Amino acid sequence: MSFRAAALTLLLVLPSPQVAAQSKELRIGVDRRVELIAIIFKLAGSGEFSPTHLPQYSADIDRFFGPQRNHEAVTLARGLRDRYGVAQSRVMAIPIRLTDPPELKERVPFDSSGGWPAPPAETRRFVEAARRFAIDSRANDFFTSHRTLYDSVDGRIRPALERAVDLAWFAPYFGIPSDRIFVVVPFLVAAEGNYGPCVQPPSGPRECYSIVGNTPPDATGYPKYDAGMAGLLVHEFGHGFVNPLGNAHRAEFERSAPRIHALVAAAMDLQSYPWPSMVNESLDRATEARYIVAHGDSVQLRAFYRDQLRGSWFWTEELANLYAQYEANRTAYPTFAAFLPRIIAYYDSLPDRVPSMQARYDELRPKIVSLSIANGSDSVDPGLQEMVVRFDRPVRDDGWSVLPVLGPSGPTAESQQRFPKFTWRAVDSTRVPFILGKGLDSAGTTFHFGLALEQDREYELQLGTPHGYGFRNVSDGVPLAPYRLRFRTRPTTASLKR
Repeated sequence: MSFRAAALTLLLVLPSPQVAAQSKELRIGVDRRVELIAIIFKLAGSGEFSPTHLPQYSADIDRFFGPQRNHEAVTLARGLRDRYGVAQSRVMAIPIRLTDPPELKERVPFDSSGGWPAPPAETRRFVEAARRFAIDSRANDFFTSHRTLYDSVDGRIRPALERAVDLAWFAPYFGIPSDRIFVVVPFLVAAEGNYGPCVQPPSGPRECYSIVGNTPPDATGYPKYDAGMAGLLVHEFGHGFVNPLGNAHRAEFERSAPRIHALVAAAMDLQSYPWPSMVNESLDRATEARYIVAHGDSVQLRAFYRDQLRGSWFWTEELANLYAQYEANRTAYPTFAAFLPRIIAYYDSLPDRVPSMQARYDELRPKIVSLSIANGSDSVDPGLQEMVVRFDRPVRDDGWSVLPVLGPSGPTAESQQRFPKFTWRAVDSTRVPFILGKGLDSAGTTFHFGLALEQDREYELQLGTPHGYGFRNVSDGVPLAPYRLRFRTRPTTASLKR
């Protein structure tokens, strides 16, 4: 007995007859297509599909599908990633074009004219191999054996969504027909990815997906979902409206967007946004802000704009305020597409202004006053048990403060090897154990990081992240600018004599 990808269909309950009439169909459910393709890319070494809040499910995947690591589908997935950059959201764009496994028939063409990154012939070759993988591995047996988990997840996410998201807002805002189906897919293979791909079947309405990574489980061991997902889903659904516009006007945005991207490249690269994706993301983030305004949550709006600054989206509030002019003059701009020349002109003004936006924000960041390990040192004592960082003001640690230096695809074996091992230590006289060897003092200005180093080895780590996580000011939550630390431990005296 196989599990249906779209486990249930519902209409959102909305506050007025007019809004209710505009309500869109929302499909919710764990999707075997998404799970299967992600599993293949996970076996191919795609790091974005490794982090998880469901270690038992991940272990089940490794045990069940591990014997297929040398399957042709895995090899071809690795080739799509290495040669054409098929990773993260591009991986998620594959399964939504297919029917359920094991058939995996192509229901929406892999058409290069639609922006598909790899040659369609090579993608189809991968899909053919994925079909054999599904049969050879007996993938549907795996999905059937996890039916209880999938049903629990579907049942838990539905109430949160019914209360949280006003899907009927989107189509009238953009001035287009209500011709989209929204599909929410709880993604159980990995935790950190949230994706919003859309597809247009040859017949039928456009399908806009929100594929959300697994969340931390509750005491029962099942993922929990709450109304806090609303912002994420609004964001992902918004991509279904803004991405076609950004893509259609790529030539106009190319006048300015590559220059803007170069100014914030460190943050954008770590968030996996090349300049075309940065444009679409900007359009969507400003849309999310206007959604918040329309629903009257000023506290949420202030928090949203703070988060934008943390990720180096310095212009989001300005762009959202520009959208207000569109809202105020729908006679001149009956559709959002009609307003897009104003947005393109705004983008043209940004390259000269982003540096001053950055400078103003950098003045608010906490600064490192001293670091007990000199950056670039090649003679650190391998017996050193602690690194100490001192700041110019009180900070708080959200748990992302000291991290391996990661590449665009996430953690690798090399990055993990170059990251110091954790030790358990105590905070001064309080004897409170550090969490994974880390801890701030009571004043919040000194951070201790327990170390377990090896001799004659190079280490590389990062304090803070380009996403704006890590050490933040206690007063206003402004984060430390990411600081990369490299050092090498010296050989012992005995090894030098040899």
